[in-house]
Amino acid sequence: MNTELEKQLEALIGEIKNKEDFEKVKEQLLKRGIESLLKAEMTAHLGFGKGDSVIASNQRNGFSEKTIKTQDGEQRIKIPRDREASFEPVVVPKHQSISQELEDCIQLLYAKGMSNSDIIDFIESTYGVHYSTSQVSIITNQLLEDIKLWQNRPLEDVYPIIWIDAIHYKIRQEGKVISKACMIVLGVNTEGQQDILSMSIVETEKAAAWMSILDDLRLRGVKDIFFLCSDNLSGLDKAVEAIFPDSIRQICIVHQIRNSLKYVSYKDRKAIMVDIKAIYQADNEEFAKEAFEVFKQNWEDKYLSAVKSWENNWQNLSTFLNYPKEIRKLIYTTNIIESFNASLRKYTRNKKVFPHDDAALKSIYLAAQSIRKKWKKTRFKWGQIYNQLYICFPDRL
Repeated sequence: MNTELEKQLEALIGEIKNKEDFEKVKEQLLKRGIESLLKAEMTAHLGFGKGDSVIASNQRNGFSEKTIKTQDGEQRIKIPRDREASFEPVVVPKHQSISQELEDCIQLLYAKGMSNSDIIDFIESTYGVHYSTSQVSIITNQLLEDIKLWQNRPLEDVYPIIWIDAIHYKIRQEGKVISKACMIVLGVNTEGQQDILSMSIVETEKAAAWMSILDDLRLRGVKDIFFLCSDNLSGLDKAVEAIFPDSIRQICIVHQIRNSLKYVSYKDRKAIMVDIKAIYQADNEEFAKEAFEVFKQNWEDKYLSAVKSWENNWQNLSTFLNYPKEIRKLIYTTNIIESFNASLRKYTRNKKVFPHDDAALKSIYLAAQSIRKKWKKTRFKWGQIYNQLYICFPDRL
């Protein structure tokens, strides 16, 4: 294996701290990867895909099972068969064990999201076997079925808190390269378990897109959301009102501060931050309102846009001040989901332009599974937070 691939594998392993969790993920990735490669080989052998209306003497003929030996033990896999029994798999040769190099390749393919050319080069240089671009595409397209199942999986009735954020990618469409947003929804359920609820690619961040994303959550079983936290996204308020009218909106304070400082000259930033801190660090909304009036009086004449931004969005900015500090800490910023997105970017940053939406979604999904431990966990001190939520929302929790 070349040095670059070794570095990629080491980076993947470094993301998973718990050995037991890593072994489980590794085993699942390996099994799925081997079986997908075998299906792709069968398609290449027959010359047509499953479900294609082709008249040929040789057809698919179910599966046989085989136990293969790996360095970590035995793995039971399904091997496709053809009617003429002429299929000779390359990935798992008859009467042979799978090599460590191929294990590494498959893990990198499914967990790292390598490009088609990287996969072809690696397999050819390691085994002397050439996979065409179309064959590799067949292999990776197997993921679309997994992604569809994941996107449509049932969700729970109640999510006390969800966060929404976007990552932007360059995607080719109708001969042009345009910027699209992958909208990611992260939620925490009533047991404090945090999970990615949905990922979807949209061309424009408008009310219709938000409504579609929220309606998808509802159709998958979500009946109530207490707090919906995000940046000041255009049209989101209307979408929330239409789909989850009882949800409370909280605009990220950190984003609000950044947006406010865009209008402020460098020499005034230190002074204006003193007044802004007095707003969001207030003990309650009443004191925050008093601090805002001071902020307004001091800076309205010089930085009207910054002051108006706080004034126009006050209801969604001050929401967190009405709740205990443990809840405040979770809802006043979108740092939780931004941390997840930052990890995603480490895996997808080498993808300058995606050929289409599905290619982008496959890469993002693979990256998300690779950093699963960063987002699928239980929130710290959830018992205390749950009790506070129960007091604040006794009829909904």
